[in-house]
Order: sequence, then structure tokens, then C-alpha cells
Amino acid sequence: MVVVYLVFAGVVVRFYGAGFLMPANDDSAHHIKLAENLIKYRTFSLDGLYSDEEPTLPLKPTNFLTPGYAFWLALIYLIFKSFVPAIFIGAAVFAFAIPITYFLAEEITENKKIAFWSAALFLIEPLSIYHSGLLFTEQIFVPLFLAGAFWFIKYLKNGSFNYLSAALVTFSAATLVRPIIFYILPALVLTVIFKELKVSLKRAAAIGLMSLILTYSVAGVWVARNKIVLDTWQISGNQGAILAAHYELVAKSLKMSSFGIPPFNYELNNFSTQYNNNLGEAALRELSKHKWTYIKIKFGYLPVFFLSNGYDNLFSRLSGRFGLSESNKLRNDMAIVLLNGRFGEFFELVNRAGFKIIILSAGIIFWAGAALMALAGVWRLWRVQKISVAAILALMLYFAFVSSPWVVARYRLPVNPFIFIFAVSGFYFLRDRIKQWI
Repeated sequence: MVVVYLVFAGVVVRFYGAGFLMPANDDSAHHIKLAENLIKYRTFSLDGLYSDEEPTLPLKPTNFLTPGYAFWLALIYLIFKSFVPAIFIGAAVFAFAIPITYFLAEEITENKKIAFWSAALFLIEPLSIYHSGLLFTEQIFVPLFLAGAFWFIKYLKNGSFNYLSAALVTFSAATLVRPIIFYILPALVLTVIFKELKVSLKRAAAIGLMSLILTYSVAGVWVARNKIVLDTWQISGNQGAILAAHYELVAKSLKMSSFGIPPFNYELNNFSTQYNNNLGEAALRELSKHKWTYIKIKFGYLPVFFLSNGYDNLFSRLSGRFGLSESNKLRNDMAIVLLNGRFGEFFELVNRAGFKIIILSAGIIFWAGAALMALAGVWRLWRVQKISVAAILALMLYFAFVSSPWVVARYRLPVNPFIFIFAVSGFYFLRDRIKQWI
């Protein structure tokens, strides 16, 4: 499994250059700049992003992104004096997600064959291969998140405090890599309390308190830093930019010529906490004026989360026809016009997409089939593993809801193993039923 990812990374670097896996117009550049400023100026700052000149001192500290991946890149640079080794080291770390997927599947299904094929599908799925070497947070977030999920499911099944401790600390650390799971943390503590209440109130109080401490043992340090340095309790300051992006989709849906909010421009270095707070408040005011459109788009995009695949993006980049932003924009534009019933514009976009629509459609068909099989798998497993299945479904729906409506295929990568586990289970369930009928 490691070989697959390392070979892919090696081939890409050899024929396309390391820059292919370190895109300068996406999150990779942000984390590299954070790492550079940490090394050179001992400051967590994005000052100097997209500039060849030295940033003005003193640097302005930020919490626009969380520090986990930037510290990871800084450590690798200090050892190797280059960020290129992070491509291969990250691919090796990402490969740990495969055996974790196997153990997760075995724990949930109690079937080694299902576990094997679930892990194999996740191993060879194009998005997994692509992101194993791509300098994005998914390199280390996915195995961390899956490890936390595995240990938490083990705890739910046998009540071991050791598994619970490992799960909560791992989730806490993963939050500093990608803060998307920050709002899962209190839900984990509440789940523990409700589970322990079945034993006794005293045990629930004791284990609940220890769980609270462990849950914020890592993430809480960063939150405290933000309060001390930036006077905010936010774990990440990019919520304003996210809400602005959501409002941009609403404005497009309503065909509005003016967005009515301040622009967020990476080139203007708008990474201060205050600027993003103001941006978020402005976006919320505008969204409140069009709340029903926003709700429609928010829930309308939930199925898109499970069908989005990024294959068009990967093949477009490999062929050199489109970049990251063009592929993402096309998918979002197509979703918007479909949600609004503007079928004429949809077919115009399809015609403009050319060969990309073939790749996009193939990916949608594959994931639609996987989703249908997964539903059958949920039906099969629910009867014997209600608690584990309910916990996994809650995680999957959480990712879908938080990611929508600005859906990017890689945001689903952490839950793809669960989809494959359910899908393979569903396949065997349907196969056995068909054999019985025949």
C-alpha cells in the first residue's frame, strides 16, 4: 500500500515536477508560508503570502488556519532543508489509513473478507492515491481521524477507558490539522456521559470530566493561544471567508450582480481576526435576507457531497487542460443551475466542459452506485451493530452538513472508508439475497 502511493508521487514529481503536488494557488501555499514564517520569524503568520519580497516586520499573527500541518511541514523542512520530502513522507503517513480502514471494517462487520475489500477499495480509489502525495492537510488528517474513530468505536463496544483516552486525544490532535471536527468534540463528551449513565451517575460524572479534559488536551492549547494573542476564542479565523463563499453561491443562485459584502482576496493578505469577523458578520446579514435560498442550497448540496469525486480535477491537471480552481468552479456552477431548474444553462456548461464531463459523469455514476450499495449495507449492519452504525452515520452526516454548500471532493475523503465498508457489506448482502431467490 505504501508502494502504490510512493510510486505515484515519484512518477508525478519526475514528469510534472514537485510543484504539481504543491499547488501554489491553494491551501498548500498557505501552509508552506506558515511553516516558513515559523522557521524564520518564530511567528504563526501568513504575512508575505503570494509575495517574493520579505514580509514587513513584525509579522501579524493569525489564526486563519490551525497549526497542525504547518508545524508538520516546518519539522520536515528543518530536517531536510526542503518541503519536497513532505510529499513522500506524507504519502507514507497517509498509507496508515489503509490498515486502519481494515481494522475499522473488521470491528464493524466482524468479517475479514469485507474488511479486506473495503481497505483495498480505499487504497486504489483515485482520490486516495492523488491526495496521498498532495501537500494538503488530508495527508495526516485522514489517518488521525480514522484512528480516533476506530478507538472510539472500540470504546462504545466494550467500555474500555484506554480506548476512550486514545480516541479523544487523537481527535483533539486531528482538530489542529483540520478544525472541521471541532464541533464533534463536545458531542463525543456527551456520548460518553450518556453511555456511562447506564452504569451509574457517579461514574458518568467522573468519566465525563476526564473525557472533557482529554478532548481539549491538544485543541484547547491552541484555543487558549488565540485568546491570549488575538483575543478570540475561535479555533480558526477563516469562518468569515467560508460564510462569504456561501453567500457567493446564494448570490449566484439569485443572479445578483453585487454581493453586498467586502471582498475576500488572498492577495490582499486579509487574514486578520478582525477582518474575518467583520466579513463573517456582513455575510450573515446578507444571508439572513435570503435565508430560504440559503437553506435550499445548503440541503440541496448534501447529495452532492456524496457524489462529488474530483476525478475531473485530477485528470484535468494531469492533462494540463484545467487547474484546481477551474474544475471546482465548474462543479459548483453546475450544481447551482440544477438546483434552480435552469436546465438550459446546465447544458451550456456541459457543452463547455468537453471531455471533462465524461470523467465527471463516470465518477458520479461510480459514487452513486457505491452510495446505493452503502444503503443496503447500513440496512444489513443496523440489525447487529446499531451503536457503531449510528456513530458512523452521525460522523458522515456531520461532514456532509458542515462541508455544504461549498463542496470540494477532498472534504469527503475522511469518510470514504465508511462508505466503502457499508458498500462492500451491501454488495455481499445483496449477492446472498439474489442467490437465495435464484
